[in-house]
Amino acid sequence: MRRPDWPLLAERAAALLYPRRCPFCGAVLGPDVRQGNLCPDCRKEESRLAHEPPRLPGTEHTFYALSGALAAYYYSGAVREAILLCKRGGRPWYARELADCMAVRIWGAVPAQRPGERPANELFRAMPLYHCIVPVPPHQTWAGVPGLPLLLARRLGILFQIPVVQGLRTARGTTQQKALTRAERAQNARRAYAARPGLDLGGKRVLLVDDVITTGATVSACALALLGAGAVDVTAAAVAVSEELPKEKRPFREKEQ
Repeated sequence: MRRPDWPLLAERAAALLYPRRCPFCGAVLGPDVRQGNLCPDCRKEESRLAHEPPRLPGTEHTFYALSGALAAYYYSGAVREAILLCKRGGRPWYARELADCMAVRIWGAVPAQRPGERPANELFRAMPLYHCIVPVPPHQTWAGVPGLPLLLARRLGILFQIPVVQGLRTARGTTQQKALTRAERAQNARRAYAARPGLDLGGKRVLLVDDVITTGATVSACALALLGAGAVDVTAAAVAVSEELPKEKRPFREKEQ
């Protein structure tokens, strides 16, 4: 006899008591929503901003120590607003929907049919692609809320049914990346992250999770630290990437300019 999935039942019950909301517009996701993490009005915008394919080109970023890097969306429009609201606007619960979007866009999961359910994919049940998930540690948090990479990692850990390991720490005395040039980011990031003492990832394939990949310096530096802790393979994945939107994905007025 199959045992009940109590965590999933708890998620469904919570969705009834505290309705989930679309991360792109804030609309309540009612029981009639066909895609459980997005409202119908936002599907067109979500599709427009999708990064297709999700693999990021090394020619546009500073990647090293990584087997690959993936992103679900371009960091623009409603995606950018959702990430900023989740990080700074006091809406950390959007992380669950954003992580579900990552599962759909990056790994080809079937969207949840109703709010409170999970995306489905045979990859989640078969031989795992990764042994564990490691979030990129934030340089700062807002109002005591865990960093967005950790919230995303926890949800993806539930979907993949693999552990989340907070195996990285930030080093003191480093500058926040957003204030630096591309070259300065790469140099600064190399000394900004280190594996936590005692971390042993011997023989493990690791999924490194961040909210946004910009130049690639941060995820590459984190990957280098994880390889130093014994990991044999590190793949980075993010909600979004900072790249110029292709012409066909730009709003109509931008296309005309």
